[in-house]
Amino acid sequence: MPWEEGESEVARASDSTGGDIVLAQSSSQLEDLKDALTSSQVTGWDILGALAVMVVSIPVSLLVSRLATRALRRIPNLPDEFVLAGSRTSRWLVYLIALAWSLSLLGVTVDWIVIVVAVVVVVIVLMARPMVENGAAGLLLTMRPAFGEGDQITTAGYRGTVAEIGSRSTVLTTADGPQIHIPNSQVLSGPIVVFTASDNRKASFDITVAYDADLNAAAQALLEAVSGVDGVQQDPAPKVQASAFANNTITLTVSYWYPSSMTSASTVTDGVIRACRDVLVGVDISPAAPAVDVVKEPAVPSDGE
Repeated sequence: MPWEEGESEVARASDSTGGDIVLAQSSSQLEDLKDALTSSQVTGWDILGALAVMVVSIPVSLLVSRLATRALRRIPNLPDEFVLAGSRTSRWLVYLIALAWSLSLLGVTVDWIVIVVAVVVVVIVLMARPMVENGAAGLLLTMRPAFGEGDQITTAGYRGTVAEIGSRSTVLTTADGPQIHIPNSQVLSGPIVVFTASDNRKASFDITVAYDADLNAAAQALLEAVSGVDGVQQDPAPKVQASAFANNTITLTVSYWYPSSMTSASTVTDGVIRACRDVLVGVDISPAAPAVDVVKEPAVPSDGE
């Protein structure tokens, strides 16, 4: 029929027009994608430059960190925690700037506000971290104390009497007067020696006598002398025992117990050594120095020999 033929021609025309439109749109999208890929293409030199920036940032960050530490230490009464936080912050700032520079070389747009926010977050974390660590350590020391105020301890390389266990630091009073404030995190990070954990402590020293000395008489005399010194405990009792045998000498080890305090250690030891020296002289047994074998080189003959 005529109307059917006309309808099919219109449909074919419509399909042809629609297909051209779709093809045109697809072609336009492909061109846009191609242009985007071409404009954002990263070359090998860009990658190499980004890597070079990150590598160079390592020594630069260390240098900046040292300079920041020196500058902050010149500020009077500035806590070490803030010095450490400032040093670390300067280092991370260099890293963040290097990272932003590297990303820009790779075609990534980095807003500087992001860097500022990141620096602020890093500063807060670095400053809060030691406070949180020391506070948690102080809580552990208070809840499960390995020592208390008045105990004599050695920790973090320092020795003294515990004056205070605070929320951030433990205060030690040394034998010569100064006080040391040790961060609680350092106290818990290493071994702690508590000298006052028991009532008494043991000390010992060696005395070398001649090989032909009367050991029984020497040991008895030393034992009586040590037992008579003020501060030496009788339970456990002092002991004098032979502990070493050299070529021409014999070593006697004198051991004794005294009250657990730093002042008692020096006072009692001084009294024991003086008493031992006096009693050995009294029984005519002089301490002898260890024998030393000296090897002499053969004489070199002169021209006239």
